[in-house]
Amino acid sequence: MMKSEFYNIAKALIYALEIKDPYTSGHSYRVFKIAKELGQMFDLNDDDQFNLEGGSLLHDIGKIGIKDDVLFKPSSLTFEEYTVMKTHVILGANIVSQIPNLKRCLEPILFHHERIDGKGYPHGAERDDIPLIAKITSIADAYDAMTTNRVYMPARMPEEGLEEIIRFSGTQFEPVVVEAFVAWWQKKYKEKDPILNADHTLSAKLEESLLIDTSKLH
Repeated sequence: MMKSEFYNIAKALIYALEIKDPYTSGHSYRVFKIAKELGQMFDLNDDDQFNLEGGSLLHDIGKIGIKDDVLFKPSSLTFEEYTVMKTHVILGANIVSQIPNLKRCLEPILFHHERIDGKGYPHGAERDDIPLIAKITSIADAYDAMTTNRVYMPARMPEEGLEEIIRFSGTQFEPVVVEAFVAWWQKKYKEKDPILNADHTLSAKLEESLLIDTSKLH
């Protein structure tokens, strides 16, 4: 699969999501950016890096199938509504599985809400049953969700987001990935990287930042 082919497919999917929920598309870009750089810290092989980057970019694509009254509810979800919201990981995996060349990206989509203590969803997987690239995506997703404004919760400061990631190390998040995230965050903080302030949008930045090398993946 060539890079241009992947780019065209991913762009079409994310733009479809952007029509429904502009916030989620910007969130997808930022999670992709964080996960991509964290993956590089783990020296992943080419296949795993591709899977991480593609899967993190498309991790929320299943939200395109969530009803608006649940997705945009400005207050806490009921148990029934939360049960519906949790189906976005299955919906996303089902969408991406229809494209044979993207099936390698399924792990971050399906597992990014699992927790290493087994209290996540959709399968209650734990520890080594959760792929590393999904553990990386989970932290990138959680950090960005905490540090950007959402309909039901105002943004936390970047430092507060970092503290929350550290606080849940060993329960929600894999400690070795938390350590890598802390090192990444501190470096970006010193560089005053704007990703920490979540001011990117996918539409403006995707074409210059989607640098997934798929030339070796046929």
